[in-house]
Amino acid sequence: MRWASRRQVSKRVAFASAVTVLGLIAAACSSGGGSGASGSSTLKIITWENPPAVAAIKQIDAEFHKQNPNITVDLQTAADLTGSYETLLNTTVDANSADIVSWYPPVQPLPLHPTKSNMNTFQFWSTHNVFQSLSGSWLNSYTSSALSAETYQGKVYGIVSGAYQEGVFYNKKIFTQYNLTPPTTYAQFLTELQTLKSKKVTPMFVGLGNVGAVYLQFLYYELMASVWLPHAPGGNLGLDLENGSVKWTSPYFTTAMSEEKTLAQYLEPNYTGVPWESMPGDFAKGDAAMLLDGSWDLPAIHQANPSLQVGFFPLPGSNVAADNQPQVGDNLTFAVLRQAPDKAAALKWLQFFSTPKIYAQYVDLTGISSSQKSGTFNSFSAQALGSWFGKGVNLSVLYPVLSSTDNFWDQPANWPTLQLDVVQGSKTPSQAQALYQSNWKTG
Repeated sequence: MRWASRRQVSKRVAFASAVTVLGLIAAACSSGGGSGASGSSTLKIITWENPPAVAAIKQIDAEFHKQNPNITVDLQTAADLTGSYETLLNTTVDANSADIVSWYPPVQPLPLHPTKSNMNTFQFWSTHNVFQSLSGSWLNSYTSSALSAETYQGKVYGIVSGAYQEGVFYNKKIFTQYNLTPPTTYAQFLTELQTLKSKKVTPMFVGLGNVGAVYLQFLYYELMASVWLPHAPGGNLGLDLENGSVKWTSPYFTTAMSEEKTLAQYLEPNYTGVPWESMPGDFAKGDAAMLLDGSWDLPAIHQANPSLQVGFFPLPGSNVAADNQPQVGDNLTFAVLRQAPDKAAALKWLQFFSTPKIYAQYVDLTGISSSQKSGTFNSFSAQALGSWFGKGVNLSVLYPVLSSTDNFWDQPANWPTLQLDVVQGSKTPSQAQALYQSNWKTG
């Protein structure tokens, strides 16, 4: 995504495998930064190249410095979340050479039986005393779900800066031209897709080029949420799959994949070759009536075509309208190193960031959905998402924690491949399910 560099690849699946645990870090303090004899200090923050977030953080840094002239903020970035930034993050934490670090996946959900080998690096650090636990009344501004996402053994170790929704973004002009309305059921959705195709209009757009099958997540996550999750006995499909009370061979998953194959007929013909990087621009040009994407791309769409009127609806897989929900996920967490050179300045910055005015500014500049309890937000994303802004089924209750130590097909890098096989007809849903379930570790 433009927000999380989208080079994180899957936004949801790939992050768990992209990060490898490098071992327990050294506890030595850095000699740089810190408060000097003059009372001045340098606060160092690191993040990856996600343009809307970087621009927002820079603006906040300037306002923070204006209010705290003795503190200079040094924002350091590196491109590619799972490449150069991952290297920067590891070396920074190892040397305690920054005060605030950022990352994508929250601490929770942890694997059912957390170990060094099946946790991602950030989870390992969060559970091994690397980050400073946070406290103070300012935390009360955040929702319970945002806080719980960064909580381990009763302590909060990071701040989730916001969330993004995945679903269907539609061109309002095209919908009006063909007398269409946002569908609320699977049957209505199919009818409207058929109408668009009969009018020689490309119904839906997505790009798998340069990213692979993982970007089918904009189909399979939504269908799992609407078709399978409502029938999860514990109300948490991810946990039910991990503890074995639900199996990958469930008939509800069969239905979800069958629908995925049906819906894929309405994608642009070369969806496997179209690069993910072009998705916002191609949709902004009117190449399709709908875009399957995450809300992190809305700023790029708006920049490419400011006059484009965009709406949103959750991809409907069920004929029970209430079951159709967008998928929502926490994004970009800020954490303070326990051995930070200037921990006091870092905590002051987080508190400043969390004030209503500054936080609203961050939300509007990035297009992210708020993780705070209240506030008024006026971003293009907020307008496009409308009543869905910040709402949806969280991935933590939809999808189990996958690890590179799992069975081959249950590894994050390989899981989506079977979805593409089903969509393209080289495997049936039942065949894919049997492969997922074979050697699936539970309990």
